[in-house]
Amino acid sequence: MSDFLTDEKVVSESFYDPSEDDNKYVVIPKGDYNAHVDSLELKENIVVRSKFLADIFQPIFKIATGDFKGRKIKSKGFFRFKSPDKSKYPDLSTNMGSNKGYMTLVEVLGISVNKKEVDGKTLYDLPFVTSYEMEGRPATVRVDHDLWTNNSGEEITTPKVVNVFKWEDGKRDVADLPF
Repeated sequence: MSDFLTDEKVVSESFYDPSEDDNKYVVIPKGDYNAHVDSLELKENIVVRSKFLADIFQPIFKIATGDFKGRKIKSKGFFRFKSPDKSKYPDLSTNMGSNKGYMTLVEVLGISVNKKEVDGKTLYDLPFVTSYEMEGRPATVRVDHDLWTNNSGEEITTPKVVNVFKWEDGKRDVADLPF
């Protein structure tokens, strides 16, 4: 009978040799990259600054070209401010003037925004866009760096998408879509 504590398969030596590591992590440099929406993280009904109600859309983009092709990068988030239900949120106000970032995201991704006239003003009806509607859509993303300190006191650099622009020649990537 074999004793599992002395069995050669369990007690064999194991090391990490950094000189043999081919998967060295390189922070994606600041700059503009062509990418596709890979997935979406959504936070609903978030109270912002104790005054407003918003849904926060955080698309995760997959870089489509160049040295970082295939790498995923999360956005800082696009706020879709909405009219609060006064029965649930009596102290909150509307903040429709702050929806420009979300409107830009939706338009860049090629999702229709309807215009309508109300009291002589042009308003844009911003759709609630699902992950399925966003996935695979092309955009040129601007990457910047968030700097923060971890629990060990090390400064960490995290790349984040801070803005999106139309990728003129970009086509929707349907390879991973379930249809």
